[in-house]
Amino acid sequence: MRTPNQSLTESFPELKEAFHHLKMNDHHFQTLLNRYEELDTIVHKVDNSQEVMSELELEKVKKERVALKDELYQLMVKCKNELNA
Repeated sequence: MRTPNQSLTESFPELKEAFHHLKMNDHHFQTLLNRYEELDTIVHKVDNSQEVMSELELEKVKKERVALKDELYQLMVKCKNELNA
């Protein structure tokens, strides 16, 4: 099953300002984002038959990617609330 290639700002357009603020100013966010993008690239390469991986390995990658997306989302929500305070 192919997964859509969608950036975080496309997934959460209401958090675009917070995303950019964190990307420019928060090292922890940048580290998590880099890892998320690495995993996302791997998933899309497997989906497009550019890379081979077992189903078990792919499932682990997808689970880590989802966990990172959740963590990045929480950081963006927190930042948005702080920027709007």
